[in-house]
Amino acid sequence: MSKVKKRIKPTREQAQEFNRRLDAVVKAGHVSNLYCDCELCQALAEQAELMGYRTDSTIKQPSDKWDRRKQVYERKRQIDAVKMANLAGQGLTSAEIGEKMHRSKGYISKLAKEFDIKIFTKKER
Repeated sequence: MSKVKKRIKPTREQAQEFNRRLDAVVKAGHVSNLYCDCELCQALAEQAELMGYRTDSTIKQPSDKWDRRKQVYERKRQIDAVKMANLAGQGLTSAEIGEKMHRSKGYISKLAKEFDIKIFTKKER
């Protein structure tokens, strides 16, 4: 059985250095970028490894799988928007459109807002 390396509490100077590097990364605006390889983010990753917060300081690049998933998702939304526009042109309400497309009313409303599609509120006879 392998031993688990115990994390040692960082000294005050190490904690201050870590916070300084973290503030620099936040100021640069790289907060939501998980795979950033700039000097600031690399320095923060190395400091985190030194303090025991991380096991390796190398930041791995994302796979293409997530880009493909995002493209597939966007393509499905565009197809749904076209179908929804056709059904809205026939005078159906959002509930009826959702029922025909097998989607929720909230999703239909969200798509209508995003693609600027006019949906009737009440069915005209």
